[in-house]
Order: sequence, then structure tokens, then C-alpha cells
Amino acid sequence: MVQHRTSGVLHPSVGKTDGWTTARVNENWDAQYYNPHDYQTWVEIQWTHPLWYNRRGHRLDVKNPSMVTQRVMPEQVRRGKSEAQRPPQLSLFHLRWGGEQPVNPVTEGAGGWGATGSNPSDNYINAWEDVVFRMLGPNYEIISAFIQNSDELGKLAPALLRHLLKGQHVAACYFMWPIAFQDGHEFPAYVQREKLIELMVQMEAAGIPSRFPHESHLYKIFASKEWTAQMCLHPLLKVPLTTMVARQAVATDPSKAAIEAMNALKNLADARASWNRQLGQPEKPYPNKGVAKLGWSWEAMDVQAWKNKQELERALVSLVEQPGSMVDQIFVQEWVDFEVEMRHFFVEVDLHDRSTWKPKYIVYTVFKSRDDGCFRDFDKYDRQTAIGMTFQNDDAAMADAEKQAEELCGRWLQWLQAQTHTMPTVVRMDIMARRLGPGKAAVATGELTELGGCFLGWPQGPSTVFSAMVRSCFKNTSNLAPY
Repeated sequence: MVQHRTSGVLHPSVGKTDGWTTARVNENWDAQYYNPHDYQTWVEIQWTHPLWYNRRGHRLDVKNPSMVTQRVMPEQVRRGKSEAQRPPQLSLFHLRWGGEQPVNPVTEGAGGWGATGSNPSDNYINAWEDVVFRMLGPNYEIISAFIQNSDELGKLAPALLRHLLKGQHVAACYFMWPIAFQDGHEFPAYVQREKLIELMVQMEAAGIPSRFPHESHLYKIFASKEWTAQMCLHPLLKVPLTTMVARQAVATDPSKAAIEAMNALKNLADARASWNRQLGQPEKPYPNKGVAKLGWSWEAMDVQAWKNKQELERALVSLVEQPGSMVDQIFVQEWVDFEVEMRHFFVEVDLHDRSTWKPKYIVYTVFKSRDDGCFRDFDKYDRQTAIGMTFQNDDAAMADAEKQAEELCGRWLQWLQAQTHTMPTVVRMDIMARRLGPGKAAVATGELTELGGCFLGWPQGPSTVFSAMVRSCFKNTSNLAPY
């Protein structure tokens, strides 16, 4: 719904996608026959606002009654002079994809996102908006901007958008995937990282807080993955040794870049061994294989394994010379043997309340294929199945891995306080584990994943995470119970 034609015709298109608007009731309605589970018993209304457009800029024919008539639940109907005329409790700004090719929710398959779908998809956004309505009722509005490419991000005016948001509280959600590539690829909702972050910073400066995924500076920490290189020598955080290889080195002499990257890992291994001796910890072997991967990459698209200098050289070239690549560096990381990955979901952690340090849910996953050195699909298991599949039915060894993972995640939660003065609403920590012997296991940090990561089949995941997101939109959340 827009107030002026150009808001719908020209991109980026900006308009209200949820909130109060004018309509008339088409037929008499009796509450005694209402059944919330029977659509035909809902109130039939006809929208009277004259200007409606879809995300592609096509205008709705309001002269055709069938295009503006629908049934709504009675709690969404108010008479003229009511709370519908008052400022909403919450105004949300949503940045969404409006290109010709829709976002694939990728609901199916072992690596699929489930019914909720991938986070730029309509499935995901609709599920989020359902939770907003169930928690707030009709006391909110959503202003959405639909973009078709990265350049349109710079056409949005944050100061003007702030004036469109009439709520007592305001928040912004960015349903995009920022990448280190130019436009021209075939992936909808993938946009240039610099342009998205610039928009987020300007929106935040205009007084519109980022609530999904995170505030701009914290989002950069998660998405860039640079924390892996920065923290790999910390003995308590158990990050695989990681070095960053400059793109210029790969462009100039990829063979030399591969050799120097492997030497860098050996130098890091020497440093780790020295630190471990000082701390009385056991030494680890020199890395002789590993992975090369990119930051600002999604769904394990840019991770390649290597076992020797030739394979590393090929991986470096393959990763940086993709079409439209604006990649400035590649991570080269030592290999970590593991049998299962434990994905820990943390929601609304309070460092003063140790009970909140416990994960809301843990998913156990195992990669099932590695095509051409790339990691693709994985299987998801419950705890007992994972013990049988990966730990030789050694419950004690899994318990040891879980205890170590809990301690490791706790250190990362404390580390996050240094990255942001307020703890992130949601974070997922992926911990790799392998069985060493009866009752014994070893763990390592695999990934720190931002809000918006896959729920991995967690049944209560969407409602738990989305209700926490709603609460994060309010300065005083004491009157909002979990959904």
C-alpha cells in the first residue's frame, strides 16, 4: 500500500505491508458463527485505499472487486475512531528482495531450512510476522522496501524513512545476504556487502535500530569471519589455526601464495606449541592439510578442502576468480578431525544470570558428502542417534564432549561482551567434537553464526527466536511474555 504512485512504480519501492488501513465490511457478520479455524466464517471486507502495488511495481486493479476483497479475522477490524487512529506500539522497517527471480526458501533436503525457509524468503518473513501479530495484536505496522539490486540500497533515504515510522518504538530488519561480489549473479537477495552495511549504518544514525540480524558493527564481525584469524592462538577458545591470504598474492603468484600460506600455518603452530608449553597444555601436530574459505559467504558455498600445496593453490584461485569477485582475502585454516558438530542455540543471554548461558537447543549434525573438496549436505540427528552413529555408543564420551562444549561456549559468550555492549539476542555456536577413547572426547570451535542462521530442524526454533526478536524491539520488555 502506497500513498503516491511513484512509491510503487519506481524501485526501490517503499510502502506499508502490514498495519491499519481503510476498508468496508461487505456483509453482515455474527460473532456466534465465528470459527478461527474456518476461513469462511471470518469477516468479509473490501479495501478502500486506492493505491496498491506488488513488489515488482505492478498496480492492483482496485476496480475489480475480487482483487480487493478478502476475509479477515474479527480482531483485525475496528470502527473508524479507535486505536487504529493512534500511533502503533511498534513500527518495523523491512528490507526485502523485489527482483524478478524470487528467493528460494530451500525447505527440502538434509541441508534445507525446513518449513520456515531461508531468511530472505517469504516463508521466513511471513513466519516472523505471524509471531509479531500473536505477541502484539494489531498494534504494529510494517513499512517495507523492495530492492532489485545492490545499487538501489543507496537510493533509500534513512532520514525520510524515519518519518514514515509512526510507532512508539522503531526497528529495522534486513532480510538480505551480503556478499563480496558484484551484481550480475543468479542468486536473489545476495547484495554487495559494503552497500548493505552503509545503509544499515545510516539507518542506525537516523535512530532506527537494527534488530535483524544485528547492529551493523556486530554483523560485520559475524559475517566477515575474521574472528577466526584473530582468535586462533587463544588457547581457551580452540579455534583452528587460521591465516588470511591477500588476494594480491593469489593474483601475482598463486603457487607462492599457497606455499607461504602453509608456512604461515606452521609458524602459527610453533607459536601455539610455545604457548601450550608455558600453560602446561599438550602440543598438537603440525597442520598438513586444511580448508580454504571466504567470509561474507552463505550456505557453505565457498569452502574447499586441501591436502597439499597443489590443492591449496587450486582452491585459492577457484575462490577468488569467481565472476564478479570483490574478495580481498581468503582464509586458510588447518584441518580439524571431527565426527559430529554440535550446534548450540543461545537466546537472550544475560551474563549476570548463569541459567541463560545454557543453550535453548542443541542439534547434532554430520557432513555426509564432500563433492570436489567442497562441503555441501549434512544429516541432522538427535543426541542418542548421534552417539550411535559417531561415538560408538559411548555416552560418557559424548557427555565429556558436551561438558567441554558448554565451557567453550561460555567463554565465547564472555568474549562477545567485548564486541558489543549489549549481548546479541540470538547466536548459534557450532562446536566440532570427536571421540578420543572410552569416555573421552576433544572439541574445537567451528563457527559463530549470526541471528538468521538455519534452525536445523529445531521444532520450537522459530517461535523461540522470533519472540525474542520482538522483545528486542522494546526498551522495556518486562510486559512482553514469551510467545
